[in-house]
Amino acid sequence: MRRLALALAALSCFAFTPAPARAGTVEKTVPFAIDQWIALDSTDGAVSLHRLKLVNQKGGFTKSAFLRPGNDEYLATVQIQIEYSNSSKDDRKARVNVAWLDGDGAVIDGYNDDESLDDDENHKVDTITLSTLKYGLGQAKQLRIKISYDR
Repeated sequence: MRRLALALAALSCFAFTPAPARAGTVEKTVPFAIDQWIALDSTDGAVSLHRLKLVNQKGGFTKSAFLRPGNDEYLATVQIQIEYSNSSKDDRKARVNVAWLDGDGAVIDGYNDDESLDDDENHKVDTITLSTLKYGLGQAKQLRIKISYDR
């Protein structure tokens, strides 16, 4: 019985540990567009998220060509570019959730993961590269953006 009580006490310490504090969040849904900057205009403390852009990467050697060599005719390589500033002396973490949606609001494709906002940067562009279907890009009507970043 004593072991059970100790185990439950230890477990409760982990269960009630707070999640990391998110200092700022920006959420937007905008018309889908390639090669157009979207203003984010979000600042909290030392971190500012300035803008975001989707870029259709062209060229001979892209992520899509690498992942499916000789069979990339239906694929496109897309970059999500996020311009930010971080005036602190510490790297910050951002949770980046960007999705392109069809006309009914259903998610076609996107990205949802953590990215590092490097310390002592001014208007740096962070690039995330994805392989996606050309068809999905043609069907996309909206871009949903949610970025939360740590203090």
